[in-house]
Amino acid sequence: MKTLSLLKAVLTEDMNMFKYSAGKNASVKKKILLPVFLFLVVAYSIGYYAYMIGKPLHEIGLTYVMLSLFIFMVSIITIIEGIYKSQGILFECKDNDLLFSLPIKRSQILFVRIFKLILFQYIYNLMFLLPAFVIYIYFEHPSISFYIISFIMTILIPIIPTVISSILGYLVKLVSSKFKSKKIIQTILSSIIFMGIFFLSFNLNNFIEDIAGKASSINDMLTRIYYPVGAYTTLIDKFNIIVFIKLLLINIIPFILFILLGGKYYFKIISNSKESIVRKSKNKKEVYKKNGPIKALTMKELKRYFSSPVYMFNTIFGLLLILVLTVLLCIKGNSIIEMLLSNEKLSIDISMPVIYYILVLFSCLMTLITSSSISLEGKTINITKSLPISEKDILKSKIIYPYIIELPFVIISELIFFIVFKVNIIYILLIFSMSISTITLSSILGLVINLKYPKMNASNDTEVVKQSMSSMVAVFINMGIIIISVIGIFSLYDKLNIYLLLSTHVFIIILVTIILYYILMNKSIKEYRSINV
Repeated sequence: MKTLSLLKAVLTEDMNMFKYSAGKNASVKKKILLPVFLFLVVAYSIGYYAYMIGKPLHEIGLTYVMLSLFIFMVSIITIIEGIYKSQGILFECKDNDLLFSLPIKRSQILFVRIFKLILFQYIYNLMFLLPAFVIYIYFEHPSISFYIISFIMTILIPIIPTVISSILGYLVKLVSSKFKSKKIIQTILSSIIFMGIFFLSFNLNNFIEDIAGKASSINDMLTRIYYPVGAYTTLIDKFNIIVFIKLLLINIIPFILFILLGGKYYFKIISNSKESIVRKSKNKKEVYKKNGPIKALTMKELKRYFSSPVYMFNTIFGLLLILVLTVLLCIKGNSIIEMLLSNEKLSIDISMPVIYYILVLFSCLMTLITSSSISLEGKTINITKSLPISEKDILKSKIIYPYIIELPFVIISELIFFIVFKVNIIYILLIFSMSISTITLSSILGLVINLKYPKMNASNDTEVVKQSMSSMVAVFINMGIIIISVIGIFSLYDKLNIYLLLSTHVFIIILVTIILYYILMNKSIKEYRSINV
């Protein structure tokens, strides 16, 4: 009963990612319309790729390989997502002290938190798996057993990846707790693991380039790497009770062992972390400096940013990626471009500077810092609002601090590219202008979205950064801007002078930024005032 009560409390308070402000008189349909619409848009896009993969496989009778690829891909995504989600949900919840003081077994607390982690992962998994299942059904018209096995497999898929990612998150937390700057170390370790998994997955793309010709070998490889993939494809072809029992045991036994063993050890990490904070605060000598209001608020935002590993990790990956890709471009050049465009059938020869322009655009827009900054304040927002500082200055400080985080990565990457490829001054001015205006656009847009959909009652940073409506909406809108920009640049590339084309693109970004700034400083300020926690 204690487990059920705790589970109910956690899910009621923390799992409502669609809890956003839609107005007092908004209907239920209006409140759920945006999440459903975004889900369907993503599912449709993924379904299109599933169809493109499944069609050549169907012609040679190997459609099931498409399902193997999607299950393996979803498992990798779950591990990547779980590495830093687990650090927030398992170790950094605000209710740790309360739960530890209650007569509840530690294994029960761990179970509830792991269950929450898995349950939320189902939402992401379904966006990938449902379209794949629909495409398979379209091509193969399977029997009723396919639906039953696929339903069970959908439930089982996140379990092993979540256990693996939680162990990795535990190790990261364990190692980082030994260092003085544990938050920075935690972020660095997470980023190293993340980049390693990312590049391993990225290189897999070369192996599956000729999907139809290599289908059997791909499926054999995935089966050897990850047994549940092979078990699933075997079961949908012909049900085998032995294989089915193995599939259940391989997923359930590691989960149970992790709960039992983790309940004994992982709470020590939390205690060590708290002790190091206390020691640091006792030995710390406070030095007070007088700063202007905007500078003081900007420093406050930076301290909040660097105090949250999940916040840093979620935003810094795109910046690390552009730096790594820049170095790779300088070393391997055209081979990297061919790899990036290997799945695109382009009839035009895109130059290296234009490709790099798009990579920088992608990096700046997908570094979403401010889409969580309002929600992360939580109850402290009332303190900030009570200060003798104008709301405009508060919002301006939130626009400024992303520059301090992003510009060093972007400028260093661009300087490396400029030196190696010896581009002219016009291109240098254009890409610098695009970088600064895009960072500004992303910062202002993130604030507008976060003020529209605030989540002020989260129990940890992970819920705000990864599980809030504002974060999800910001990702989709920025991705839409990238897609529209890429389509426009590729479509007009051979019709307009390249500098005129890029200048027009920069001008449009600046124009949209000015419009959003006006909205932020007028309509969004009213929404900021209305937030009460």
